[in-house]
Amino acid sequence: MKKIIYILLLSLLVFACKEEITYTEGSYFGLSDTNVNFDSNAGEFVVYPVNLNGSITATVTSEGSKWCSVTVNNNTIVIKVEENVLVTSRTAVIEVTGGSEKLNLLVRQARKYFTSIPAVKNLEAISGPNQVTLKWINPEQDNFSHTILTYHKRGEDLRLILESGVTEYTVKELLNADGEYTFYLQSVDKDNDFGETVSIKATAGKLVAFRFEHETPTQWLPYYLRESDTFTTTLRVGSEEYDEGEVISVELAVDEALLDAYNQKNDTSIPLLPENSYSMPQSITYTGSNNYQDYKVVLNIPAIGDQQIYALPLKIASTSSAQISETMYSTVVIIYVDDLEGWYTVDRLPKNGESASRYPSDPQQRRRYIKRTGTTTWETGYLFRAYATSESRADNESVGNIQHISLDPSTKKITIQQGVYATSTQLNHFNIETNELHIEYLYRDWSGWWNNERMHSRSLKR
Repeated sequence: MKKIIYILLLSLLVFACKEEITYTEGSYFGLSDTNVNFDSNAGEFVVYPVNLNGSITATVTSEGSKWCSVTVNNNTIVIKVEENVLVTSRTAVIEVTGGSEKLNLLVRQARKYFTSIPAVKNLEAISGPNQVTLKWINPEQDNFSHTILTYHKRGEDLRLILESGVTEYTVKELLNADGEYTFYLQSVDKDNDFGETVSIKATAGKLVAFRFEHETPTQWLPYYLRESDTFTTTLRVGSEEYDEGEVISVELAVDEALLDAYNQKNDTSIPLLPENSYSMPQSITYTGSNNYQDYKVVLNIPAIGDQQIYALPLKIASTSSAQISETMYSTVVIIYVDDLEGWYTVDRLPKNGESASRYPSDPQQRRRYIKRTGTTTWETGYLFRAYATSESRADNESVGNIQHISLDPSTKKITIQQGVYATSTQLNHFNIETNELHIEYLYRDWSGWWNNERMHSRSLKR
């Protein structure tokens, strides 16, 4: 049994020795360089085999490495690289076989460092109605990233950062009457450094296209403070350019789809204004004497009702002999019936007993809400504690942080009181035309101490 075990061990030793590769010190296969570095220029480098035993071959094995080539000449390895015109470095792997052995050789080439950021080429301007289309060819240099377009329009310098790859841009809402515009295109590289600029001049073509002059602000309708049962909302309809004396019929229409889009965009659910609560003409006759003419919508306040919010979505439906503008061809008029509710900017007035330091210099920090609390009652904050950050006051708000507002419908007198502090004189009033609340009351028990504020710039949101 022992004899059999010894024979097996001897056999295993013999087989193990057959698989073992032994080297004489200093005789194994190698290369004079296993890492070769190039700058961004085209170049050549020679690598020599060490202890070569047999023939030698070399092949570039990495993908996307056509810029690197290798040849074997008289048992020397010749590596060549093309110029690197990119802003990134690159690497390649070469597999070298010497006899029955293989080694990898790593080739690195540095990025190109550009000394200039070239301008775009062949910039041209094509005039169109109320617009100019710019076209150009971007530089081929790899450091180029994108362009910045600047131009001057009606006293304002405009600057647009164009996306990478853009080679055409149409500048709209330009007037033929403004004359020649100058457009500048500046190159920007991938490090966000600014490069060369080119410019071109062009005049926009004339276009008579009808639109609303601007977005209509929220129409705040008073209820108890109203002086009439009707309220007239005036919109302006016309064209940025027109032909003197040309008469054009412009038809307007209510479009509920506009209101659906408005509610979705603003995350609201404002209903459509009932048909029986307003009157408006179906069309206007544009006389060609001014850019814009008045278009009046008469609202019936009692028919709408108190504490109501509605929307009237209008569009320019057609014209008799002109185009409809691509911009501002529609508007959504918000109608809000409430005497006081809304967000306001608060200014300190001279009589105020509080120091000016209690009023932030930033108007946005002086916003405050007036909240409806009853049929003829409202609340707002005192200074900027309650109702300054939201439309609700905290449950633990001190009574002194609140101003209570009440309205007498018969006299239209407004009474305001801070917390439980009694007053002796009330001179408050509300300006319906400007939507401004003037707060002015004298404390009974604090000699000469007034609260005197102006609440203005009324809006639905803070």
